[in-house]
Amino acid sequence: MKMFKVGIAPQEEIRERMLAIAKGEFKPKPSDPRIWFTSRRSLSKVLSDENRALLDVIRTAHL
Repeated sequence: MKMFKVGIAPQEEIRERMLAIAKGEFKPKPSDPRIWFTSRRSLSKVLSDENRALLDVIRTAHL
């Protein structure tokens, strides 16, 4: 299973970071998170049992 880092930050900080990257003002390090959430709660909703089952179905359908 592939592992990845997840970042948690306020929406405005995420937006500012993405705009800086798009403008070329900021280059993220390879070790920086690539997926961002605004709270642990929103992350836990994405990783619910139902959503993980759906992601598994999608993953196996593409193999």
